[in-house]
Amino acid sequence: MKNRLVIIGKNLYLNSPFMEYIERELGHLGFLEQIIKLPETSSETVSLLQKQIQMDGNLVIVANKSAFTPISKLLATMIDDTLILKENLLIPSKSDIYDDNSFLVHHNGCTINIALAEPGHTLPMFLIEHSEKEGMLHLFKMDEESAGVLLEPLAKTHEIEISFTTLTPGWIQVECISKKYGQLDNFLKSVKQLLGPKVVESTNIFAYLIHKLSHAGKTVTFAESCTGGLIAAQLTSEPGSSTIFGGSLVTYSNRLKAGWLGVEKEVLEKFGAVSEACVKQMLTGAKEIAQADYALAVSGIAGPGGGTPQKPVGTVFIGAKSDTQTIVEELHFDGDRNYIQKQSMLYAYKLLFHVAEEDLF
Repeated sequence: MKNRLVIIGKNLYLNSPFMEYIERELGHLGFLEQIIKLPETSSETVSLLQKQIQMDGNLVIVANKSAFTPISKLLATMIDDTLILKENLLIPSKSDIYDDNSFLVHHNGCTINIALAEPGHTLPMFLIEHSEKEGMLHLFKMDEESAGVLLEPLAKTHEIEISFTTLTPGWIQVECISKKYGQLDNFLKSVKQLLGPKVVESTNIFAYLIHKLSHAGKTVTFAESCTGGLIAAQLTSEPGSSTIFGGSLVTYSNRLKAGWLGVEKEVLEKFGAVSEACVKQMLTGAKEIAQADYALAVSGIAGPGGGTPQKPVGTVFIGAKSDTQTIVEELHFDGDRNYIQKQSMLYAYKLLFHVAEEDLF
């Protein structure tokens, strides 16, 4: 089912943190196929809204205070309806569900949720529910070509449409959408039986990770250099992260790598901070300081400067450590600084799924 989001109001879409908040609250819907942004008054509003309500799927319209009532009136006109007052909210009389500053209307094959939002305030409840005909898989230790060979015959048998994307090398995300007569549950069960400890079914892999490690009574810590705390920020953005995470260290300078994490000066002088030897000692230091079951460490060159012929921009050493296993790998990522950082963060979590396999699969 297609999910689309229309934002009406400059003060909404110019506010990046608020836009991220909106998208997080709509995360239960899965992939947003289209995000459209319009100012409060636009010559395109009428034609765009007409086109959107003629399409099947879910349409969420988030409007600011000045646009909410005009958009509600416009929608009512388009679906041949009138507005009525319900608990100080003007909404179409055909509204199936309404809540404080939010209402839901079904029109032909389109489910429409209009919500009033203002930066600095809690978002109203989004009334569109997640479709049980959609699922998300995370595949580890394989590439897209191999995944396609294995999954496409199963998808065809169960009438499931699948789409692949590689989040970071060795970690593939698969969107699964049931066709008219599709059997999503049977498809997901078949994939799990086929791939075993290489697949996780979850629309929120980080919430899944917290749940599994918490259930196992395990903890994790991080030692970060070029990612600048991004690994910790990703985990702590999820509720319940404190059950598995007590803290971590961001050590940009060699002085702090040595002083805080115990990286030997000889290692830094001989191999440099961006090296396997350095990351191994970062792992050991972080794990011992936090007394954690698992540790992740990253040191690299995110750019745009700082690269050399021997270690160009995008060179990153990433490691994971448990009580019985230590892995450090050298990666070469492409892209700008932020993309290299985010790929590094994801790869570190990919390695966590490797060393914590017994707890996470």
